[in-house]
Amino acid sequence: MVKIIINRELCDLCELCVKYCPTHVFYRIDDKIYSEDSKCIECYACIPLCPRKAIEIVEEP
Repeated sequence: MVKIIINRELCDLCELCVKYCPTHVFYRIDDKIYSEDSKCIECYACIPLCPRKAIEIVEEP
């Protein structure tokens, strides 16, 4: 299982992660992007997709 970390200081709410995640891990509520880590299939497509480099995925022990 992985943990998705969204750097809110870098995130500009472009929503590319929300639009293009194949398993709909990301969602927006008000002025923040959130993630549902349990849905992540570890394709890592969101990392290069994010223009602000605000997404990091780490392995959980």
